[in-house]
Amino acid sequence: MNPGNPAATESMHVLPAPPVPDPARAALFLDVDGTLLEFATHPDAVRVEPSLPLLLASLWQRLGGALALVSGRPLEQIDRLLGLPSGSAAGLHGAEWRGVDGVVTRSAHDAEVLSMLSREALAHAATLPGVLVESKPNAIALHFRNAPSAAAAVDRIASALAAQAGAAFILQRGDHVVELKPAGIDKGGAVSRLMHEAPFHDRVPWFVGDDHTDEHAFVVARSLGGTGVIVGARRPTVASWALRDPAAVRAWLVELLAAIPGEGAA
Repeated sequence: MNPGNPAATESMHVLPAPPVPDPARAALFLDVDGTLLEFATHPDAVRVEPSLPLLLASLWQRLGGALALVSGRPLEQIDRLLGLPSGSAAGLHGAEWRGVDGVVTRSAHDAEVLSMLSREALAHAATLPGVLVESKPNAIALHFRNAPSAAAAVDRIASALAAQAGAAFILQRGDHVVELKPAGIDKGGAVSRLMHEAPFHDRVPWFVGDDHTDEHAFVVARSLGGTGVIVGARRPTVASWALRDPAAVRAWLVELLAAIPGEGAA
């Protein structure tokens, strides 16, 4: 089966729903927020569908471990939310990752610089009601989902922080969030790294994600003979397929599980 869609282009606004991948050949990479889970007013307030952890665990087992969650969240949060602590995964956009052997590796970061920038971000955000500062182990995210009118002000603050941080950090803009993160780290790198490991390396990568931060992974998946599935209406994209929302993603995963011989849907 060819997972790509040669008719798709970056400028297309209407993309078809994805077919169910061949479970014997597919390597599945899934973003979390906006893909498996609906967005919430606060990252800690997301709701996990009760059936989702079991569905993911069943898929992980039936795909021989060729399923990984790839998120901007830290690994600890991914595991707490979705319950796959034994599976391969990448957190913080790839700054930390866990291989099939269970060993977690983390990229180095300057904790002192991040602490200073976090204090400045909090001071600025205090003047913008509804803007949330999320301090991650290696990054700072400014969320304005609850204050969309503050988008320009948040961008100015983030740009000023980036200027202070220097070349070691870059800005990454996402869905109602601007993040200051280490340069040279993205989800595409995480997918590439995991695809060099068993049980992924002899399979076809499928990356499912919703945000600008997932475009790097779509590009890498396509370069490795795979494909991308975008969630939601954001365009343009290099993804070849589209699903309407996280509920549609979960339904698609149920279809995939049902297509695996000897296993029914969770």
